Amino acid sequence: MNRAITAETSRAIAVLEKLREDITNCVYESGQFITESEISHKFDVSKTPAREALNCLCQEGLLVKIPRKGYIIKQLSFIELSNLCYFRGILECGAVEWAIRYASDSELGQIVELAHKKIDIDDEDFYNKYNDLNVSFHLSIAQLSKNTYLISALQGVLNQLRRDLAMDGRTNLGRSLDMHVQIAEALKKRDLEQARRITVDQIQVVEKRLYLH
Repeated sequence: MNRAITAETSRAIAVLEKLREDITNCVYESGQFITESEISHKFDVSKTPAREALNCLCQEGLLVKIPRKGYIIKQLSFIELSNLCYFRGILECGAVEWAIRYASDSELGQIVELAHKKIDIDDEDFYNKYNDLNVSFHLSIAQLSKNTYLISALQGVLNQLRRDLAMDGRTNLGRSLDMHVQIAEALKKRDLEQARRITVDQIQVVEKRLYLH
């Protein structure tokens, strides 16, 4: 019995991780309708792990459940987008302050190296690679705080914004990656005022671009 439960749980986790990746990397369109049967068939699992994965994604804010019908890929409203960006700003400003105050020169040097990484906009796996790079950069700064609550909160915000950030990155790749470099260089100089200003500016600029989508 325990083995069966473990196997069922493992399948649900596998479906959850892959479906989350598909949603955040724009495999599905905002507002698209999906069902348990569709997910069950796509991942070759029973409806139970499919349902568990879908319900988890509802709790994460990536899906909206329509009772007795299915699930819709959530599209953030202007208010939700604004609130998430505002909260992101609070978290990331806190993260850069902790990094400047407590991170070693070596750790900040690693952030600079990460900031200079590039990706090809014509890569067929662009969304995956951009999201991985973007999230990795911002979370790497937060991880220097050693504050698990801050890290977890920022990861949750970035997950909810991930679809929108990926689409913005597609059309503004150069500017997005350049902001990474500017933040990293400010961190390296331990210039808190500049690091916070650039961080806030980046989030505000991205927010304005997302409003125009």
